Amino acid sequence: MNSLLQLKYAVEVENTGSISKAAENLYMNQPNLSKAIRELEDDLGVTIFDRTAKGMVPTERGREFLRYARGILAQVDEMEALFRPAEDKKIRFDLCAPRSGYISRAFASFVSSLGPDAAIRMSYRESGPMRAIKSVSNEINRFGIIRYQAVYEPYYLETLDERSLEYEPVRSFTRAVVMHRDHPLAKKAALNESDLESFTEILYGDWTVPALPVAEARNLARAYENKKTISVYERASQMELLGGVPGSYALVAPERQAFWDCFSLVQRPCTLPDNDYRDILIYRSGYRMTAEDRVFIKKLKEQAGEAGGI
Repeated sequence: MNSLLQLKYAVEVENTGSISKAAENLYMNQPNLSKAIRELEDDLGVTIFDRTAKGMVPTERGREFLRYARGILAQVDEMEALFRPAEDKKIRFDLCAPRSGYISRAFASFVSSLGPDAAIRMSYRESGPMRAIKSVSNEINRFGIIRYQAVYEPYYLETLDERSLEYEPVRSFTRAVVMHRDHPLAKKAALNESDLESFTEILYGDWTVPALPVAEARNLARAYENKKTISVYERASQMELLGGVPGSYALVAPERQAFWDCFSLVQRPCTLPDNDYRDILIYRSGYRMTAEDRVFIKKLKEQAGEAGGI
């Protein structure tokens, strides 16, 4: 069993007696809800519902499970009520996003626009695409931004559909190379794949493609077998290594040179195969955006435009 979300699904199906009606109430599509219930039953090793002509009817063991599920959900509601201030007027916002300067600038601009006296409770996490998808799907984060190679877009969009997530495009770009200003390649106006062969790439280690066929996954892994790489999971570490590891470089979303100047780095265009990337904003299907949400999205797209690569 993966989350409280599955308990909510099962209880809603019991309440309505219908997959289609429960899916409507949960702002999901019917196949995804059916799949979620089957996965829950498989995980438990118990048939929770009999599928009949009259709808979804709990089995004897299913009724027992649902009784416990309702109790757990009631306790969670009580706990949230206990620790939630009666008059909580804080502006809440949370985001899970790739490590990118334009996104953090958009977040900073958004918070600044609320004014110095605004009561806020916010969260900003940087991570790879699969963690962002899971966090939004499991209601840990309200919004996510995922970054992926355009060639793998069908796999990502299929995963979003399976998890009842909606999306809208934010930015499309071709990755550039960033390196220390004293790097042997720093004086070249543009780079290609052969230029980089003998140097060390600093890359983020939590980048994966969902539901990728085995053959393609092997090809993707093989592409890095003969390369010198250092995997990191924090943007600050990447910047430190680019300055401290001689001959290192990173492939990044283009930024204004002023951004890199702070770290004594330079950015150069690069010709590589399948080097087109996209950033998209994701959120749960049926989610109703607040006025603050729309301000953030406006700031995000403004910063994306200023960074270039749209």
